[in-house]
Amino acid sequence: MSVPAARRFVADGLMSWGRSDLMDDATLCVSELAGNAALHTSSTFMHIGLGLHRDVVRVSVEDDGAVPAQAVTPRPSFPDPADPADLLLEDEATTGRGLAIVSILASDWGVEKTLGGKRVWCEITGTADEHGVRLPKIRDEEAVEQSEQLLPAGWARVRLAGCPVRLSLRQDEHLDELIRELQLAGAARANPTSQALALELQDLLSGPAHARHMGRRIAQRAAAEGREFIDVDMAMPREFSAEVEKLDVAVKAADVLCEEMRLLTLASSGDLRALRAWMTEEVVRQARYGQTPVPWEHWLLRGELPG
Repeated sequence: MSVPAARRFVADGLMSWGRSDLMDDATLCVSELAGNAALHTSSTFMHIGLGLHRDVVRVSVEDDGAVPAQAVTPRPSFPDPADPADLLLEDEATTGRGLAIVSILASDWGVEKTLGGKRVWCEITGTADEHGVRLPKIRDEEAVEQSEQLLPAGWARVRLAGCPVRLSLRQDEHLDELIRELQLAGAARANPTSQALALELQDLLSGPAHARHMGRRIAQRAAAEGREFIDVDMAMPREFSAEVEKLDVAVKAADVLCEEMRLLTLASSGDLRALRAWMTEEVVRQARYGQTPVPWEHWLLRGELPG
């Protein structure tokens, strides 16, 4: 089902129940949930659910994409007023805000694991209660976190020690912006280079989706707590180190397109390139060779920054 079809389905259902007063909030929420599933999960299907119990309308979107249930989280903004780069990125960002909108509009929302993927749901009541961005309810989050402590054969733990929180979130937003524009350019089939690069980036990101989104979630929580640096622990297959190296090469190629003004997205800034170089090196050193982590600030002291 497409996003417009999801909106029509919810709108028609509310009209038939005589609850058109909830239509604006409910259709906006299902648009954000369906759009998020279509853009970020590489799912083969979307199933839209709509239910009415007393005065509460429940909307859900189920998919079988690679993004796990525990990685679904709204992306709040934490711009630094003293940092022009933060403010510029905040003005540019067009992705990752949908779940925050859902969490504000809905009286309650959460994520459920399914046999094939996950189901994101929200409840709409139409009350005037006000609240900010909230994390979703995840039914078996603790069980998932405990199970991750036992790694399968061939997996390794990687720690990004002393990872800079704001810079990490900026890099994540920049990558989302880059992929979004490459997808749009590729869809038009007017730029074969962009189309090929978009497919390559999507393929490289599909494997490490769990690690990437868990890292994002950890950084978001740290930012909400006002922390500047945090250790990010991830579990991944050891061969994933080769995919990280390929991803670094692909993003560099995309940066060239940005510098040549063949894309509207700005090329990675120097600090973002340095962070990506450090993260790539740490994944390769730890996952492939079993070496100990080198904290971000210690790595910077080496002076081996990318051009």
